[in-house]
Amino acid sequence: GTLFAGNTSVARSYTVKTAASSSLMSDNSTKILFTDNGNKYTAGDSITLRCGAAGFPTPVYEWYDTNGNKLAQSDSYEVRESDTKLIVKSVSSAEDEAEYKCRATSGNSIFMESIRLVLADSEPRFNSTVANSLYDIPGATVKLKFSLAQKGKTELLWNGRGLGEFAGTGRGEASLDSEGYLTISNIQKNASGVFQHVEYNAAGMVTQYKTVIIRDAQPASVAHTTQSTTDITVNGNSIHSVRGANFTMQCTGSGTPTPSDISIDVPDDLSASVASSLVKVNKEGKYIGNLLIDQVTEDYAGDYKCCTHNFVNDEKYESCVTISLAVEEKVTVTQNSPDADDSLVIGDQVYGTEGKPVTASCKATGLPRPTVVLDQTNKGCGTVSTITTANDVQLTDSIIIQIEYANSSICQTDSFTCCGSNTIQSVQYNACHTISVSFVEYQKPQDVKITNKGTLGQSDQSLVGTKESLVLECSVTSFPECAITWQYRKSDSDDGYQIPDSSSFTQDITLAKGETTSVLASKGFAGDYFTGDEYDFKCTATNAQGDSSSADLSITITEDTSSEVSSEVYLSIGVIIFIGALVAIVVMYIYLIISTGKKKKADLGMFGCFVCTCCEPEEQPTDPHAEFDYKLLTLEKVATNSFNDPSYTHPRLVPVMPEQNFGRAPVYRELEQLTMQTNSLTKYEHLF
Repeated sequence: GTLFAGNTSVARSYTVKTAASSSLMSDNSTKILFTDNGNKYTAGDSITLRCGAAGFPTPVYEWYDTNGNKLAQSDSYEVRESDTKLIVKSVSSAEDEAEYKCRATSGNSIFMESIRLVLADSEPRFNSTVANSLYDIPGATVKLKFSLAQKGKTELLWNGRGLGEFAGTGRGEASLDSEGYLTISNIQKNASGVFQHVEYNAAGMVTQYKTVIIRDAQPASVAHTTQSTTDITVNGNSIHSVRGANFTMQCTGSGTPTPSDISIDVPDDLSASVASSLVKVNKEGKYIGNLLIDQVTEDYAGDYKCCTHNFVNDEKYESCVTISLAVEEKVTVTQNSPDADDSLVIGDQVYGTEGKPVTASCKATGLPRPTVVLDQTNKGCGTVSTITTANDVQLTDSIIIQIEYANSSICQTDSFTCCGSNTIQSVQYNACHTISVSFVEYQKPQDVKITNKGTLGQSDQSLVGTKESLVLECSVTSFPECAITWQYRKSDSDDGYQIPDSSSFTQDITLAKGETTSVLASKGFAGDYFTGDEYDFKCTATNAQGDSSSADLSITITEDTSSEVSSEVYLSIGVIIFIGALVAIVVMYIYLIISTGKKKKADLGMFGCFVCTCCEPEEQPTDPHAEFDYKLLTLEKVATNSFNDPSYTHPRLVPVMPEQNFGRAPVYRELEQLTMQTNSLTKYEHLF
């Protein structure tokens, strides 16, 4: 038979039944299996050994252990002669460290191949007294303890070279004793580098190693690294933010070794959810803390403390920075008067009911909280008060100036101006607002009226088209203003009124001094909501005292033909305009012909062929001979007309008068010149 690989060897391959990604960093009881080609297996794995041969008759395979005993199916082994596999189950002890033999028999030919498994300690296996990374402290001594298996040779390297090179260059001294202690003494600044202790087992495999990196130390430090945006301004460790801003407060920790953590402490009275929004990122040797702040309010103002730390040779170094957040807003002053039962507020005007008290106020808002100055027209008219709390809560951003007028007998009218100011980053901001107050005589709801604002309603208030929206307006005269409610029902129904559904109708209300207006409108065509022909609509106006008044309007829902009529009218108008434009163009060209004489069609533009049927043929001046013949023929025609009619003239040619032509009929110099050029005077003798 012929073997698969090698000159006289049976081919071998290895597979692992369990996951091959078992951690190499394991406790001391864990074993690692090595085969002689360097494959590694974790204890408990099942190892599949393969061998193969080719020949005729088909080879038969058998497996034997170190002692030459034939292996059969058992709890420890699985033998598959058909596919040449030996599976060593759950390898975990020294008993499995053996040499296995594969025997292939083909007729009288027998071949044998050995496969050896080696059991070794897991890697790395150390009990070090210090961390794997050290930081230079000049003059210090560092001692590392290794647990040596003593199965093979050991080697100590510095930056991949022998240890003697380290000691010979003044960087310090390093030695390894028989008990496994590596001592590095009198370390100098230039001692930075990589120390490695490597141990090999009997099979020549690395069983343990230790790497110690000595590098420059840098205690942890932290810096404020928030970036300015359109909503925030960063100045050193201070952040100035507008109200409602969204931004990320950021601080960055650095050091050697890299900081192991970073934190941001928020103000004590701030919600815990803000602190929980901290996102930590370890990137490129730095530890970055990002605190996500959403919809800033004045509650966020205060000091935030960011801290980070690292360890240098087991000693903790911590660094902190305090970040101050100021939430700011330029001062604004607005109308703040309440709309009470006996008063009406429209814009900057406050109307009070005669004989009733009324209150008017302004509100100044800003961060920091502004100061307010009041300038009143009728000083002493009303009682002025300053409000800085609401519901026992301090207004951190607002001040309200309020004037209470007892009744109209104190003053019939008044006005006052509120001016607020605050300072943001050394810049002062100011804002003012003027409010007017007057008293109006009390008036119950009256003159309630419903008006149909639809298209058909312009000519007939009782009609609404099926293809138009229902739009009804209810107006009422009163003071103070009224609340208006709408109702409707079928005219021929005994059912009561119902309130329009908000999903199908909209209601808008407009307030004015002494008048309230409400508009009821369908959201679609009237025909989509009303199935009958006639409906009764009612609007009721009620004031705060309970006085009310109503109005009714009956509406007929009819087929709307206004759009069809409009289309016909628009089409008729379009046809009339088009015909008129054509007539105007024809008249313009006729006038042009009459006023300038005969012209060529090309001279009359694109419409010349429509308005000029007697124009001269279009001139073709591209060929000089053709142009000459054309002029000659034209002049001949003109001369013939002049001979027959002495009074004939041509507006574009200069005639030769009779006295200049020896009494002959008027001809033209151009004709004489042309005939002379042709040397064919006889052709035109009859013209002279």
